[in-house]
Amino acid sequence: MIANMDDTNSNIAIAIDNLSKKYYLGSNNTNIKISDRLKSIFTSHKKSEKIGEQEFYALKNINLKIFKGETIGVIGRNGAGKSTLLKVLSQITEPTDGCVTIFGTIASVLEVGMGFHPDLTGRENVYLSGAMLGISKAKITESFDKIVEFAGMKRFIDSPVKHYSSGMYVRLAFSIAINIETDILLLDEVLSVGDYSFQMKCHEEITKLTNSKKTILIVSHNNIDITKLCSKVIYLEKG
Repeated sequence: MIANMDDTNSNIAIAIDNLSKKYYLGSNNTNIKISDRLKSIFTSHKKSEKIGEQEFYALKNINLKIFKGETIGVIGRNGAGKSTLLKVLSQITEPTDGCVTIFGTIASVLEVGMGFHPDLTGRENVYLSGAMLGISKAKITESFDKIVEFAGMKRFIDSPVKHYSSGMYVRLAFSIAINIETDILLLDEVLSVGDYSFQMKCHEEITKLTNSKKTILIVSHNNIDITKLCSKVIYLEKG
C-alpha cells in the first residue's frame, strides 16, 4: 500500500515499512510440453500454480525512514532492486507487501521516456507531466520557459518526443522535475546521461536543491557523484 500524506509538521519525507516486491520468473524446464505451456496461458491459474514459475523478490522486507531535506544515494549492483524501489516510491509499481507513506508531493526521473507519450510534442509532454503531478496549467505555464531553457530544448520543443535522443529525453524530464515545485525528487541514473556540460548543470542544480532542503534520492553507479552530492547512502543487495 502507498499513501500520500499532507503533514507539514512531520519531519519524515518517506516512511517504508516491511516493503516487498515479488515477481514470477519462468522456468527453463524444457521437459514441459509446448501444449501444456500454451494451455497455461489460456487457463485461469493462481500465479504460484503456473507451469514452471518461480518467485523472485526484487525487494524484500525493506524498512526505512527518509527525513525531509536529506539527499540520499541508493547504491548496489545491477539487479539489487534500486530502480524497483524508486518505481514503487513513484507509484509506478505496486508493492506486493508492506506500506509506503509519502509526506508531500513527489517527482521522478526514471527510465528514459517513462511518463512521456511518444506521439506528443515536448511542449505537450511538459503539460502532461505537470498534470500527472497535480500541478495546475497556470503553474506549468509560469515555469515553462525556464524548463525549456534549462533543458536547451527550444528548437525541438514542438517536435514529437519519439524523435528525441535518449539524452534529449532525460534533459527535458530532469528540467521538468526540478522546475515544477515538489517536495521529493527521485533520480535514477540521470547524472550519467547527456554531455559533460549538462551533467555539470545537473550537479549544480542538485546542490541548490539540497541547500534549499528538498528531499532527494539518487540512484547511481558513479561513486564520485554519490560522494559529492549525498550525505547518506542506502545499500541494497539482492533486494
